[in-house]
Amino acid sequence: MFVTADAKVNLEPRVDSVRTATIEFDLREQWYILGFPIFQLADRNFNEWWTERNRDLSRTIYGVNLRHYNFRGRAEQLKINLEFGFARYFDFSYRIPYIDRKQKLGVTFGISYNTTKNLPYRTNQDKLIYLHSENLLRERFYTNVIFSRRNHYYDFQNLEIRYATHTVADTVVDLNPNYFLQQRTRQRYFLVSYGYTYDFRDKAQYPLRGFVFQAVANRYGIMPKDQINLTDLTLSFARYRPLGGKWYFGAIAEGKTSYPQLQPYLQTRGLGYLNDLVRGYELFTVDGQHYLYLKNTLRYQLLERKIFLKPLRKIRQFNTLPIEVYPNIFLDGGQAWNQYRDYYNSRFANHFMLGYGVGLDIVTWYNAVFRFHYAFTRDGVGGFRFNVAREF
Repeated sequence: MFVTADAKVNLEPRVDSVRTATIEFDLREQWYILGFPIFQLADRNFNEWWTERNRDLSRTIYGVNLRHYNFRGRAEQLKINLEFGFARYFDFSYRIPYIDRKQKLGVTFGISYNTTKNLPYRTNQDKLIYLHSENLLRERFYTNVIFSRRNHYYDFQNLEIRYATHTVADTVVDLNPNYFLQQRTRQRYFLVSYGYTYDFRDKAQYPLRGFVFQAVANRYGIMPKDQINLTDLTLSFARYRPLGGKWYFGAIAEGKTSYPQLQPYLQTRGLGYLNDLVRGYELFTVDGQHYLYLKNTLRYQLLERKIFLKPLRKIRQFNTLPIEVYPNIFLDGGQAWNQYRDYYNSRFANHFMLGYGVGLDIVTWYNAVFRFHYAFTRDGVGGFRFNVAREF
């Protein structure tokens, strides 16, 4: 992996009607061993924490993220997450990129453990309702193995087998009997997941050209004693096109369907989580068994520079700061369908949501994208939003 990558073509003088060229590449590798301090919000996004949680600093998570991208000198990846604070999270994964002679098949092993004393146990009017306790409210554990295959340069396949167990306090079930369904305090199951990706973008961090297609199918509950029965399918497609000059257009479409209709609250996820949302509705979680959305963004490249940081001149991995700035306008639409909309007093489920506005994206070091935008909803309600994320 590289921090910066530049190419320069040098044309040689013509000799006997033959002209040659020399291509020079300047590649600056990032460090293979990295340790990042973790300081993040426990809420879904910055906007919810700022507006709905009154900027409560106790709702923060801190710790360390350790990564080794070239373990044993074979491009094997070792990742360790240690998180404390609002929630405790311990995660370990080890990835071997190739286990066959043709270098197409890889494998990843992982294990994770999480506890929390603050838990969103249901939604009401498309807002998460939290329960706080001095005792543990939820424990989660899973271990998994992921087989990955890369037949060609642009396509990827993953097959995951996971064992998971979730336990919640009796208080959670008293408040929401459907958290695991049937007033259970424990959910134990095996998961089989298959994912396919065809990625033809110029860069995953913030693409301006190309397209990417993804399909993910999950089956929760494959053993007779598993305590869940759920199947879901998610399809995504994104297209990015230059329009001439410094103008670029990008569109992202995604849809999800899941069955049966009666699902545990924990697994009923619609719009409002991570990047699966309609901009303008960041403060809401619209749960549902199915959803569909489309995002459209028109960007202008205002700035593209590499800034040399003189105090760090001896550290090649950090002495150059790449920065790109993109003012933009956007128009999003989407809908989540929930069979049990009335149970959670949802205002937006089963209704079309429309969001539009203007924004500013800043792309910089180590795949970080800072997004600032002012968005309006279908009802004409506007607000300033901010987040740090990666493009689809």
